[in-house]
Amino acid sequence: MVIATLLLSFSLNIINHGNVLIGILNTLLLFFSINFYLKFSHKKLSFLKFPYVGSILIVLIGAIPLFTRANDILIIFFAIGFNLLVLFYLTTKYKKISILIIVVFLLFAASYANGLTKPPFSLQTHLLIFNDDWTNLYITQMRTESQYMPYIIRTLIFNPSVHFYVMLFKMAGLFTLKNLYDALLIANIYPLVKGLTQDLKNWNKSKTLLILCIFLISLSMAVSRSVEIDNTFILLSPFLVYFILRGLNSVNKMVYLALFIISIVVATSP
Repeated sequence: MVIATLLLSFSLNIINHGNVLIGILNTLLLFFSINFYLKFSHKKLSFLKFPYVGSILIVLIGAIPLFTRANDILIIFFAIGFNLLVLFYLTTKYKKISILIIVVFLLFAASYANGLTKPPFSLQTHLLIFNDDWTNLYITQMRTESQYMPYIIRTLIFNPSVHFYVMLFKMAGLFTLKNLYDALLIANIYPLVKGLTQDLKNWNKSKTLLILCIFLISLSMAVSRSVEIDNTFILLSPFLVYFILRGLNSVNKMVYLALFIISIVVATSP
């Protein structure tokens, strides 16, 4: 099943990009993301059979647009590198050191993905959300115009902390329904929710790393004034695939197939 999934992903990449290198890298990203799930679930990789997913549904995740739209080679390398670091974390006894390496790597990868860092190491400080002229003008204007409030209250409400709320809003905006079905297809939101629900019911300490990394990636992307949706979801790919596979075994297969057909129609419609 894994082989069929990877072949489907590679074929779609070739059709979409016409670039063999991008096809190979995106397919490797999918492979390592599947391996990410198996390692976290303490299951062994089998190319012919997929543990605890007793249907051909596993093959259909090869059609996730996440692995067919990515065309920034460096971003794909960053995502693959993150998968390899997680595998290192799961197989080494030096957990604290490996977590530190993962966090530093993620922050650097996200700063490139959101445009804050240009190769080789040029920091674009003007793109920081704290340098957003519109937000700063809004803070100053509201502090001046809100004469009905005492000055002390105005300074408490309208101050640079507004940037924090803007960042929270941007983080929440990354996971809108439209962004999710653009990245995953409508069908895969179904097992994604199932997987999240199951993990929340059976949470353990090791899975805290998942939440930490998702938060760091989302926060790092929100710090930038630009919005790079595709790049964000490329970096989030291991977690998205993890939760989709986590919930795939408990979905209604006929419902999933119906949603998949609808997803393809929506994705290919003008």
